[in-house]
Amino acid sequence: MQQTLVFDFDSLEQKSAFRSLVSDEDLFCDPTAGGSPEGKVSFPGMLRAADLLSREILLLDVHLLDGAFFLSRGPAAVRTILARTASFDQTFAVVAREASLEESLRALLLGNNSSSPVLTEFEFSSLSMYWTSPVHLGRVLKTRSSERLRSCAKSEVARTVAAELQAAWESADPGHHIQTPTGHFAALAAAWESWFEEASAGHICVRTWGSNVFSFEAALQRRPYSGPTPDGVPEVGDAVASLQRIKRRTSALSYLEEHARHLTGCGEALEDWWMSVYFDALARQHGTNWLRFSDDKSLKETGRRTWFRRRSGVEEGDAPIQFQGSLVATLHDMPPQAYAVMRHQARQAIREWQDSPSQKTSDGLAYAVAQSNMAVSLFEDRKAMWRRIGLTVFPAAVGALTGGLLSNLIVGVGSAIATVVLGVPLVEFAELHETRKKKMRAHIHFPAAPH
Repeated sequence: MQQTLVFDFDSLEQKSAFRSLVSDEDLFCDPTAGGSPEGKVSFPGMLRAADLLSREILLLDVHLLDGAFFLSRGPAAVRTILARTASFDQTFAVVAREASLEESLRALLLGNNSSSPVLTEFEFSSLSMYWTSPVHLGRVLKTRSSERLRSCAKSEVARTVAAELQAAWESADPGHHIQTPTGHFAALAAAWESWFEEASAGHICVRTWGSNVFSFEAALQRRPYSGPTPDGVPEVGDAVASLQRIKRRTSALSYLEEHARHLTGCGEALEDWWMSVYFDALARQHGTNWLRFSDDKSLKETGRRTWFRRRSGVEEGDAPIQFQGSLVATLHDMPPQAYAVMRHQARQAIREWQDSPSQKTSDGLAYAVAQSNMAVSLFEDRKAMWRRIGLTVFPAAVGALTGGLLSNLIVGVGSAIATVVLGVPLVEFAELHETRKKKMRAHIHFPAAPH
């Protein structure tokens, strides 16, 4: 894949997953730390998996400017996770509504009408970094004057937006003002500015939003609802019909929250379905593919799956490709140094997969990841070396013992035959036994049946 959007990097998905995030601190402090537990989200694992599966990760400006993962980690930590040095080496491309990230952040709060006297109603999902209870600042923001934000210099945008958010958090009074953000809001401004610096230095490619049409209706035709419809919940049909008419994420989530008590057993499936339709339309708008690492609850059968949707005008391109296994968990387990080595050693397998996704190239990539994942312990490497030596010497010893009864010629031939016939298969068997489990963990199942 040349380029891909990642469903799990959507700002709302980052918000919902942030509190169940598997800490990546162990990657920097304890290389022997355990893997990601079931039901948890590994940001490093997802980031690395997307890095391997695509030449370039496409981010919308809101994914970066309102993404709890990216803002809480910052460019330096993301670089460490991806084993990059000075720059991201064209890892990311950001599609922004304005020519710069600073002006895009300004536009988030000014909305479509940049001359509006008040701020727009925008709920910042990234505030989930600082508190767990829902905080609805949008209703307060739309009562506040936009004069300060409209007139501030580009270099002051981050601190001005943070000050407006802090003022809205502290009081519903539109006359309440904060000159300089403090506490969490100061940290939020610093996080924005760190990404601004990356873009200004050319480490991240930022390009303006194209003119392609966002076709939600076409995405609905490609992805009709096929999730659970429990008996005794007739409201599901009404909910599907209503959600088909909603094109804004916040409006769709508000609808589901308002009708949650009538949609018992299928609320999450409806939300997943609507978000998948929305993301499918986004991918089509930007002419790219999209990946999903989390389980899709709108499917009737769920499991440890990753969905990849191809962008194509032909009918077969509308079917998603399903990855099964623990690729994300496997990559999470790797310390940054091991990941850097793996990317180098597996560069041919990575390139072949990106150029032509297929069962053959996916097997090659999975095996390369598993093989690299083994070579992270000097003790294990030494133990494996002595095991190979022992399994190779054993048949030779058998041949030498046979020499007491047979001639020297027979001894030589017997030793050679024993070494080849017994030694090589035993070594191969030992290596297969070692790699089997990890290879299956990282196996990518391709292709999937359409859903």
